[in-house]
Amino acid sequence: MGTNLRMAMRALTQNKMQALLTLLGMSVGVAMVVIVSGLGRGAQLRIESQIEASGPTRITIKSGNLTPAGINTGGRQDTSFGEEAEGAVGIGPLVGDQVDVSQNEAVMDARRRMEAVRPTRHLNPPTPLGAAEIELLSHDVEHVIAVAGSVTGNASVDPDAGLRMRVVRVQGYAPAWPEMDGWDTLEGELPDGASISAGAPEVLLGPGAAAKLWPDGGSPIGRILPVKGEQLRVVGVIDAKEDDKAIIPSVYVPLSLAQTLLERDNYDSITVRTSSVAVTSAAAEEIGEKLRVLHQLPDDTFDDFRIESQSVSALPSMGSNPGLVRAVHANTLELEKQSWEEMAKSLRQAGRTFTLLLAGAAAVSLAVGGVGVMNIMLVSVAARTREIGLRMALGARANDVMIQFLVEAVTLAVLGGLFGLMLGGIGLMITEYGLHWATAVSPWMLLLAFAMAAITGVVFGIAPARRAALLDPVVALRAE
Repeated sequence: MGTNLRMAMRALTQNKMQALLTLLGMSVGVAMVVIVSGLGRGAQLRIESQIEASGPTRITIKSGNLTPAGINTGGRQDTSFGEEAEGAVGIGPLVGDQVDVSQNEAVMDARRRMEAVRPTRHLNPPTPLGAAEIELLSHDVEHVIAVAGSVTGNASVDPDAGLRMRVVRVQGYAPAWPEMDGWDTLEGELPDGASISAGAPEVLLGPGAAAKLWPDGGSPIGRILPVKGEQLRVVGVIDAKEDDKAIIPSVYVPLSLAQTLLERDNYDSITVRTSSVAVTSAAAEEIGEKLRVLHQLPDDTFDDFRIESQSVSALPSMGSNPGLVRAVHANTLELEKQSWEEMAKSLRQAGRTFTLLLAGAAAVSLAVGGVGVMNIMLVSVAARTREIGLRMALGARANDVMIQFLVEAVTLAVLGGLFGLMLGGIGLMITEYGLHWATAVSPWMLLLAFAMAAITGVVFGIAPARRAALLDPVVALRAE
């Protein structure tokens, strides 16, 4: 193999211009694959991040259940106006007396829902959310990538602090929460994960809260906020949502510190983030099933927790009628599941479209490069006919000649692939920093592009190599 490789390199250097043009064609083909895949992946990731930022991958679990038994339908069909129930199957006159509905999945699913025990009882008081729920959601639910508990409550400011505000609303946050909620610092910095986990006495607040606590207009960074004997140091001003009408300023402290200040060991809510909107519906369903097992709820009892999406969680703050909110909460989850499924279907379709686009671009580009490889190899075989005849006359077998030209073709394609990867990387940098387009490079895609270049060399090099191997040594030696 080493000898064949050296002969291949020598042959390529003897026809520099032809080899350079072929390398250029192969490089452009591989570079197109890299650029198109980088742009496609970048666009897909940007779309997914924008969708995730709108909330479909966040699920909030709260203790208690607002579901009134008379309002909840639990996915059942309303037949109060005389419609035929969805689980019913009519017998047509041409079908006969026997209809086997066991093979109809939709009918059987509808019948299972209709025949299931309908919950009529509530567990009162509901099970509080605590460490067991955090452990369950962190390790026993598929597709959950982040879990964050939170507590909120009012705490007294030490009277000798000299502040105008005597009470602050303490909101505890977990290490995963800043990334989940998309916090951005306006001033100062966010504490690191270790500080948050350790409950360091560091506080974050919004600009409105800072103005209420220190109306002199100076920077709040580094100031001390004494709360229930704890000296909390302000380390950052964040762009968290603030209620302008609220009198009490909200401050954000690490979760364990907030529990200490509020003298609590449970959580108001637990928020999880799923890996993709495509699995949010399945994750919400699994969370509900496993929490029921954890809380040991019988079949005739409603959930003693609520599973809410971001939009449902925002409803109470919109000033809606409480009765309307309860009705919407009771039945919106099923509707949102359908929306998540539709959104997931759209994302999968977009992914397939990108894949087909990339496959088409890669096939065309590599085929063009492969034709160039075949062309130069055919020219090389024609120009070295006497050399081939001489090798055969000295004892070289047909397989030796075939491998020699095949190695030459693959070497040409591999070199073109390497240059193509470099050209593709430069092209992606230009599109990202010059045109400000979203790009993303996948190592697997680079490896695949390089492998495809090598395979192209094999595929388009076989015909010229076979042609050289089948030459008659006598005829080849007579060739001019």
